[in-house]
Amino acid sequence: MIFEVVLSILLSIFSTAVMSYVCMAMPIGPWVGPMLVLIVLPFFRILPSRSRDQSIALVSLSGSIGGILATGCAFSYPTLYFLDPVLFDSWMASPIYFAAVLSGLSLSAALFGFWIANVFEHRLIVEENLAFPIGQLMQKMIAAQHQIRKAYELVAGFVGTFLFCMLQSGTAMFRGFIPRTITLVPHRVIGVFEIPRIQFDLWPMLWAIGFITGHVIAVPLLVGALAKIVVVDPTNQLFFSHLSSVEFVLAFCSGMVLVGAVLSFAQLPSLLKKGVEQLMNGLKGSASSQKLFIAKEHLFELGVVSIVLITFLSYFNFSPLAQLYLVISTFIWGYQIAAVAGKIGMATLGRYATFAMIPAMFLFNLNFTQIVLISTFVEIAGGVAVDVLFGRKLARMTDIKESTTKLYQLLGIVVSSMSIGIVFWLLIKHFGLGSEHLSAYRAQSRRLLIDVKQFDYYVLLLGGLFGYALKYCKVNPALVLGGLLMPLNISIGLIVGGFSGSFVKDRGEWEPFWSGVFASNSIWMLLQALSR
Repeated sequence: MIFEVVLSILLSIFSTAVMSYVCMAMPIGPWVGPMLVLIVLPFFRILPSRSRDQSIALVSLSGSIGGILATGCAFSYPTLYFLDPVLFDSWMASPIYFAAVLSGLSLSAALFGFWIANVFEHRLIVEENLAFPIGQLMQKMIAAQHQIRKAYELVAGFVGTFLFCMLQSGTAMFRGFIPRTITLVPHRVIGVFEIPRIQFDLWPMLWAIGFITGHVIAVPLLVGALAKIVVVDPTNQLFFSHLSSVEFVLAFCSGMVLVGAVLSFAQLPSLLKKGVEQLMNGLKGSASSQKLFIAKEHLFELGVVSIVLITFLSYFNFSPLAQLYLVISTFIWGYQIAAVAGKIGMATLGRYATFAMIPAMFLFNLNFTQIVLISTFVEIAGGVAVDVLFGRKLARMTDIKESTTKLYQLLGIVVSSMSIGIVFWLLIKHFGLGSEHLSAYRAQSRRLLIDVKQFDYYVLLLGGLFGYALKYCKVNPALVLGGLLMPLNISIGLIVGGFSGSFVKDRGEWEPFWSGVFASNSIWMLLQALSR
C-alpha cells in the first residue's frame, strides 16, 4: 500500500513534468497512461496475478492525471505571455507567486473536472456503456501475456536514448561529440521562392512523438511546411511587401484560426441543444440517472469544490455572474468532452474552451488574464474529467473498489496540481516561451484568436480562405498551423517520425520502444532545465 502511494506520487510528478514540456514544445498532447503501465510493470512482477493487475492499474490511473492536467495548462496558460508579456514576466520574477497562481488554477479546475466525472460516471460507463478506449487499452496492456517483453523494449528505448543524449550533450567528465543537427539543403532563393536552410535535428523525442502519432501529425505538418515555402512567403513578397514576414504570417494564421472558430460556432447550437437534451433526459430517465444528480455525496463534493473555485476566481476579480457562467458552461462542455472521448478516445479540449471563452469576452468586461484563466480552466476541467473516467473504466475492468479508485485519483490531482506551478516556472525560466524548444503553438493560436482585430484584414481573409480549403480537404488546420509557425527543423523531425511507421508491419509492436525514447529524452531535457 505504501509503495503504491509513493509510486503514484512519483509518477504524478513525472507525467506532469514530461507533458508540460511536450505540450509547450509540440502542437499535440498524447495520452500518457499507456506509457505509465509499461513503466510500472517491472515493479510489481513478484505479486500474484490479480493483485499485480490491480496495483498496476491503481498507480497508472493515479499518475496519468498529471499528464492531462499539464496538457490543459500548456495549451492555454502560456497565452498570457503572448498577450501581456510584461505582466507575465512580473509573475515569473516571483517564483512563489507564479507557482501559487498556476497551482491554484489547476487544483480548482481539476477538482471541478473530478466532480463532473463523478456525476456522469454511472450514466456514461454503465448505462450508455461507452468504450473509453484509453482505459480499455491500459487494461489490455496489463493483462497481456507478453507484457514483460514490452517492458524490456521500453527499457531498451529509455536507456539507449539516455546514452545518446549523454554522448550528444556531454557531461562533466567528457565533451559530447554527436552533432545536434545535420544540414540537408543550404539556403537558396529561386525567383520568388525562398528555400530556407533545411536541417535535420538529431532529437529522438521528435521521432518518437511522430512515430506514435503517425500520419495524424505527419501529413498536416508537411502541408504546413510546404505551404510556408510555396504559398505564404511568396504571397508576402509579391503583394504585401510592406508587412514583415512575422506580421504577415501572424495575420495569415489568425485568419485560419478565426475561420476555424466560426465553423466550430456554426455547430454550437446543435451541440448545445444536444447537450441540454441529454442532461434533461438524464433527469427524466431511470431512477439511477436521477439519483446521480441528487446524491448527497455529489452535493457535498460540489460544496467543497465551490469553496475552492470561488476563492480562486474572486481573487482575480471575476464577478459573481461571470463565475456562475464559467461553472455552468464548464459543466455542459465538460460533459460533451467526456461523451466524445468515451466514444473515440480523443479529448477535443481546445474547441470547447473556445466555446466558453468567446461568449465570455462579449458578455463580461474581462481583461487578458481573466480570458486566459477561463480557457485554461475549461481545458483542465474537461481533460481531467475524461482522464478520471478512463481510470474508472480501467478500475471496473480490474475489479478495484470505487472508493479506492477515487482516493488514488484525488492523490494524483493534488500532487500534480502542487507540482505544475514549479515545473512550469523551471521550464519557462530555462528555455523561454516562444523559443525553439518551448514555442507553445497552441497558446499562440489562441492568442491570435483573441487579438485578431489587430491584423491586416486582407491577409486575414487569405488565411481564412486557406483554412476553409483545409477543412474542405479534411486536413487538420490546427496541426497545419503548427507547420506554419514551427521552425522547419522541428517539423521535419516529427514528419520523419510519423512516416517511418509506414515501414514496419505492426506499428503497435514498436510503440513500447518509442515510448521509452520519448520518456528518456523528456527527462533529459528536464534535467538540463534543473541543472542550469
